[in-house]
Amino acid sequence: MGDEHKILVADDDPVSRQLLLQQLEKAGFHVLLCEDGQEALEALDDFTADLIIADYRMPKMDGLELLEQMKAQGHEIPFLIITAYGGIDSTLKAFELGATEYLTKPYDAKELILVVRKALNIGKLQQKLSRLESEVHEKYHFDDLIGQSAPMQEAFRLIYKASQSAANVLITGETGTGKELGARAIHYNSARQPGPFVVMNCSAFSTGTLESELFGHVRGSFTGAVRDHKGRFERATGGTLFLDEVGEIPLDIQVKLLRVLEEKTFERVGGQETITSDFRLIAATNRDLKDMVQRGLFREDLFYRLTVINLTMPSLRGHADDIPLLIRFFIKRYSRLNQRNIKTISLEALKQMQEYPWPGNVRQLENAIESAVALCDGEVVRLSDLPLELTSLPVEGEEGEIPPEGSLPDAVSRLEMDMIRRALHAQGGVKARAAKALSISERVLAYKIAKYNINPKHPLRKD
Repeated sequence: MGDEHKILVADDDPVSRQLLLQQLEKAGFHVLLCEDGQEALEALDDFTADLIIADYRMPKMDGLELLEQMKAQGHEIPFLIITAYGGIDSTLKAFELGATEYLTKPYDAKELILVVRKALNIGKLQQKLSRLESEVHEKYHFDDLIGQSAPMQEAFRLIYKASQSAANVLITGETGTGKELGARAIHYNSARQPGPFVVMNCSAFSTGTLESELFGHVRGSFTGAVRDHKGRFERATGGTLFLDEVGEIPLDIQVKLLRVLEEKTFERVGGQETITSDFRLIAATNRDLKDMVQRGLFREDLFYRLTVINLTMPSLRGHADDIPLLIRFFIKRYSRLNQRNIKTISLEALKQMQEYPWPGNVRQLENAIESAVALCDGEVVRLSDLPLELTSLPVEGEEGEIPPEGSLPDAVSRLEMDMIRRALHAQGGVKARAAKALSISERVLAYKIAKYNINPKHPLRKD
């Protein structure tokens, strides 16, 4: 009976090894023999095993140590342990470590093959379960969107419902709450998943460039147009177009956007040909579009066209219970990316992060953990590893607290100036890193440095 399963055998007894080889090959298995656990562990780098059979007692590394090391390295392979020293303690220890099956010497060939096939079947079931768990994770956790709190679970529910619809979606929420992640989750869980996911930040372009980027242009339509250029609408055909910061689109372009949404047709800038595009639109903004409509800054008909489905990504303040979960997630991510072995965060640092108001939301928290992982010397992120703006909040009674008198704008300006000074100091005057730590653009930071007359090289000096 032909069987293509690969089995790795680790046994220090040459007689037992050869006997196992004969019995397994006779049953149709492909077998690799190793003399001890260490050799078997090294062999896993090149040999893709469907099952490992290991003797309980071996020199250098015994069967249980092999199982433990294998699990630590991420190998999820069915494991059958064989021993002449049967006993309840060793049996329990083997199963606690994740052994699939246990066989006591002496045994006959039929018993061996029966247990081997049982272990392989268990392995198949485990792989199927892992695949199902992965599918469930993708469906309900949506990539990097993390949260067990009620506000996040409600966001997940709406994201999933939106993904099962073809309607336009407007995602609202503060900067850094994960609006683009929500848009990606909608696309990749929708029927349009095989198509492109095209992103455009509307605040990043001037009015003229914005029109060209959205609709495309033809060669010679303006100075510098040396070739035909496909716009985002055209590139999103068959998929999803995500317009971030849609509230920044000028009124004259809003009229053209409305026509595209209604007719799915447009012309490139300087062109005469009518182009049809089959795309789904997801828009996002951190602005109050209803207020903009009332003030004449946003077209009412476009607003209703965008908000067929409306969902809000909650601020981190609104789901602070998820902060420990997010911290663990980002520590794991950036430890892996930086090849570090950072396992957790100290209670003191965790408490500080839970008390911090997070004006930049999840994006700011992610940046803080990325920085802390880079600065951490041990296996635990400590208070001293956190960015300065997280640990320098003014507290009651300390010099530098914001006095209750004065206007709110003045108080906000004082806090803003103080945070910018501290961020620049923490980042050695490097404006790009300070802007990232503050979750603002370099352009905005440069404006505020000039506004508050801050010296980036000596930010704490108050001239």
